[in-house]
Amino acid sequence: MQSSIVAKDVSFEFSDGRILFQNFNFSLGQERIALVGPNGIGKSYLAKLISGEIETSKGKISRNSTVSHLPQREKPEQITVEEYLQNYSWSLLGEKLLAGIDRKHFCNQLSGGQWMRVRLAEKLEDQFLILDEPTNDLDGEAKKVLIRFLQDYKYGLLLISHDRECLKLCETILELSNLGLNKYGGGWNSYEETKERERKNSEAALEKARRERDIAQAERIEQIDRQERKNRKGTKSASKGGTPKILLGARKRNAQTTSGKLNYSSLEKANDKIQEVYNVMDRLKIDPVMYADLSGKEIPSQKLIAEAKDFNVRFQEWIYQENLNFSWKGNVRIVIKGPNGSGKSTLLQALLGSNFETRGSITLGKLNTLYIDQRCNQLEDSKSVFENIRDVSNLDESEIRNGLAKFLFFKDNVFQKVHTLSGGERLRAALARGLLSTEKAELLLLDEPTNNLDLGNIEFLESLISEFKAGVVIVSHDESFLENCGIQEEFTIKHILNVTN
Repeated sequence: MQSSIVAKDVSFEFSDGRILFQNFNFSLGQERIALVGPNGIGKSYLAKLISGEIETSKGKISRNSTVSHLPQREKPEQITVEEYLQNYSWSLLGEKLLAGIDRKHFCNQLSGGQWMRVRLAEKLEDQFLILDEPTNDLDGEAKKVLIRFLQDYKYGLLLISHDRECLKLCETILELSNLGLNKYGGGWNSYEETKERERKNSEAALEKARRERDIAQAERIEQIDRQERKNRKGTKSASKGGTPKILLGARKRNAQTTSGKLNYSSLEKANDKIQEVYNVMDRLKIDPVMYADLSGKEIPSQKLIAEAKDFNVRFQEWIYQENLNFSWKGNVRIVIKGPNGSGKSTLLQALLGSNFETRGSITLGKLNTLYIDQRCNQLEDSKSVFENIRDVSNLDESEIRNGLAKFLFFKDNVFQKVHTLSGGERLRAALARGLLSTEKAELLLLDEPTNNLDLGNIEFLESLISEFKAGVVIVSHDESFLENCGIQEEFTIKHILNVTN
């Protein structure tokens, strides 16, 4: 029996009354389907509705077979792989997935990629699979295994992903946007061609909104300059005419108030134009894309970034099978590669000066470094986006808010608590925190930066990094991303002994 999922007039509403989906109608069959859309649009919620993990507020979803949902994150239990797979039925595809994994190992000791493969193997007999960002924790080899799995899986499959290599395997594309759910046949390449036509048709409207935003910003500066000249002229005239001090003080206060109103109203006008750009993108179903600038501060060619001599790190054992040796100077562009659990993130931490037990030596240059890890742990979850930036920046409130607009945090959104943000929103907030801080970055350290970004913002980040003038060290398995960022050199860690990445 072929798997079939049919949704009729499906709506979903949060307990606070906010409507996420309204009157959705769709059907899913025995095919590979990609679900795409910008961060925060509700792809994971739609996946949970389809699998039955949450109930619809209105309408009905019918399923004639088992639907299994593998979310982005699932905390492994302290049980062996063998115990976890107690209901697993032997199959050739399952054995390919489990190749190289010791079934006596505990699940919580597996790398992210190994854990994903075990979870997939356990679901192989289900008739319909939903995979939510399955490549996020996979190294190059594990990703090849996943791609073979996607090619060989004989039942229905819904893939939520930003990985272009995986998306190209899907015959049908479901696009979730603020306008609803749209279905595209013909596969990924056909979908991209359609979206490119839409983008080209929208360029004039977008450019008009950007020009009007820039005009508003220029008017703000001109108004403030004009008012300040008027204030100075009035002060000079009053001092010559013998105006009483009490009246002079009142005029000065009035002038300052007028300047403040001009400053505020013109800034609001500029921000409204930025919001208009965002709204135009929304109306035209274009993923909202950051438009911040990360030019960086160039490093002299002989200035040291880091130099390692027979360097190793010890946790329970020395983690690198071979001691590390390298010397990086100037505006290097390097990707650190290696299997899951090979210590790539540990090396980034060492480049930041973390206090590990080590042997050999690692010498670090004195550089202003912007580091963003996989979980964006630089952010304080209990604080708002605005508070996180204010803690590290000497900009005033209006400048911070204007800067945050470039990262798509508008108006009251800047006061949203970090713990409520989606993965993509967290990365935008972390980038904002780094780029709006006092000093320009000389070195950019990024740990799997594309894991939680939608495709539009991956392309933005590619452009941003490719134009960055200073040093770049990245951990990533996304070959398309690395190529588009202009990464020129690889540093490969071959093996790991006893620690996960």
